[in-house]
Amino acid sequence: MRILFYLGWAFLILAFAAGAAESIPRALPGDEGLFVSAYDLWYAAKPGSLVVAQIRVERISPALWNPVIVSVLALPGWLLFLVPGIGLTWFCRPNREMSDEVREGLKFQEESFLLFDRLAREAEEAGHGDGSYDDRRPDHGGHDLINADGDMHPPAAETTPEKNEG
Repeated sequence: MRILFYLGWAFLILAFAAGAAESIPRALPGDEGLFVSAYDLWYAAKPGSLVVAQIRVERISPALWNPVIVSVLALPGWLLFLVPGIGLTWFCRPNREMSDEVREGLKFQEESFLLFDRLAREAEEAGHGDGSYDDRRPDHGGHDLINADGDMHPPAAETTPEKNEG
């Protein structure tokens, strides 16, 4: 199963390379369309191997090349690698089923994340605090530097730090 997972990642890397390689046929004259077919991409990259593949497939069955493989190669090259790559990496991923030990660890982490909220709710239910003061909310009092006339007034003398001369 793990080998199929790695094969899926190889397909995803090939899909990225095929998408990047679409610049090769676009440099050739007669470029039209939104995407480059896998046939054109293969022909631009290695035309000899395309001809050899066509000869070998037609030797097995001529009907296999023309309606089947030609219609598949009409799709974009990146799509031909992307779809099986996503399928293999998703369905063959390791640790797909969660073990009981992992599930208990995740449950413990979830409980520790929600501990503060649970304790705050229990404190409110017990009657601690009247709800008007929330110690989790920042206090911005004492930062009023502009008075009602719109003039700036300096902070109070007791809030300014004194220099320690030594």
